[in-house]
Amino acid sequence: MLKTPRITFCPITAADFDFLFEHLSDEEQTRYLPLGKPYPKNKVKAYLSNRLSHWQQHGFGTFVLNSAATGKPIGYCGLEYVLETDFIDIRYGLIKQVWGQGLAFEAASACVAYGFELLQLDEIYGAAVPENKASIAVLTKLGMTPAPHFDAYGGVVDSFSVSKATFLEIRPS
Repeated sequence: MLKTPRITFCPITAADFDFLFEHLSDEEQTRYLPLGKPYPKNKVKAYLSNRLSHWQQHGFGTFVLNSAATGKPIGYCGLEYVLETDFIDIRYGLIKQVWGQGLAFEAASACVAYGFELLQLDEIYGAAVPENKASIAVLTKLGMTPAPHFDAYGGVVDSFSVSKATFLEIRPS
């Protein structure tokens, strides 16, 4: 199992619906997500179904992040193919109670390392709406630079990427 000093990573399961619904139905926590607003129950079900399908099809995907100290869920993070493309991007989100503690970077860095070292990926992408300065800072700290060729979301996000060689050379910590 993937683990950092403060986070344990568990592959998402159907049992995570209540956590995801609580997280994805919060206005502040969803303002930078694709809907840009709280997810209704049917959208959370579809979101969870897509995450479960990705794990089944590819053997990797999104993890639920649990606090190593309490065992309680604090967010999600993972690598997934984007919309039937060959692009694999990093996805993450944390509950607002843990914002500003460096946990997004800690989780994202562990997932990117997992992607390059265990999954043997050559490049990983990231995307964030321009207003999401915190997420862009995480992507930049991971060594990602603008990737205009990664336009899988229709130009509504800023796109980034990092190669395996660059990430392993700078190896953020």
